[in-house]
This record gives sequence, C-alpha cells and structure tokens, in this order.
Amino acid sequence: MITLKNKVEFDFVYKNGRRHYGEFFNLYALSLRHSFQNKTFSYKEKKIFNHFLGLPKNLIFGLSVSKKVGNSPQRNLVKRRFRGFCRNYAHLFPQMIVVFMAKEGVQKMPYVEFETEILEFLSKTRGKHHALCI
Repeated sequence: MITLKNKVEFDFVYKNGRRHYGEFFNLYALSLRHSFQNKTFSYKEKKIFNHFLGLPKNLIFGLSVSKKVGNSPQRNLVKRRFRGFCRNYAHLFPQMIVVFMAKEGVQKMPYVEFETEILEFLSKTRGKHHALCI
C-alpha cells in the first residue's frame, strides 16, 4: 500500500480533490485519471502531480487522526479500520488518492457503517471523473 508522506502531498489533495464531510469523518479524494488540462499548477504542484503519476497505479491514501478522537488505542483502531478498508477495496479505486480525517466519535461507529459511507463517496467520486478520464 502506498501512503502520503508529507504535508505538501496532503495539501495537494486538500486543494485539488473532492470533499465529503460526514458526521464522523471527512474524506478528500483525487482521481489521477481525471484530466487536468484546464488546471494551472504552480511549480511545486506540478512536481507533486508528476510524482503521483510516477507511482504504481494503486490506491494511495493518507490518514489524519487527531488526539480529539481519543487515546492511542482508540486512534489506532480507527487507523487499522481505514487501512483494512484500503486493503480490501483498493482494486476498485485505481489511480485515486484518498485522505481520511477522523472526527470525534468515529471509533464508536460500527465497521459496516464506516465501510458503507466510504464506499458510497468513493463510488460517486469515481463516477464523476469516469467521463473525464484520459
């Protein structure tokens, strides 16, 4: 699995990706198959975008779980759930970058509901970009 490593990569997805604001988490998703011909990037953004294009065509994800979510075992549970989701469904979302930001209460959310909400949003995102793919 490929993960986002630094602030610049996260900021690129925050700025250019689609957003989903849920009760327990926020998701930012960016499809690399989407055509960015009309988009003008700064030098740094071009460098990051080309870096992403050079990676294997898998799902790339980033996690942000703050201390507001709970103590370390609770935060680790949330991270394990999201990584498990990525492991199980990565083949459905090739060439996508997803950033997951947990909110308070997500650790109490049942896994089935957690999985369903993420799948719905990512399916919508993939569908919107599908017509614009290169």
